Amino acid sequence: MRAYRRGVGDYTEALLRKDRNSKRTADIKSHEAATTIARYVYPDRGTSGAVAVEASAYFIDPQAQLDIADIERQIAWYVHGQIDKTVSARDVVDPSFVK
Repeated sequence: MRAYRRGVGDYTEALLRKDRNSKRTADIKSHEAATTIARYVYPDRGTSGAVAVEASAYFIDPQAQLDIADIERQIAWYVHGQIDKTVSARDVVDPSFVK
């Protein structure tokens, strides 16, 4: 779990930083992180893979905390024919990882 949290911290620090106007910033640090991720996610795309990673970086809590209410909302959305209606956040999240 420590390694995961450190990785989340590195990811958010590199790819989710914002300027004073709340716009995401791109610099050498974000390009390097995107290139590393793209090597595994898009191995056949070359530099376009890094561009895709950087452009589509999604939010992860910087402390790697889980938002159970949001997980419940996501499950509710997927219940419409994609997953069993009896699935709940408690079924997919180990509560020992939630503060």
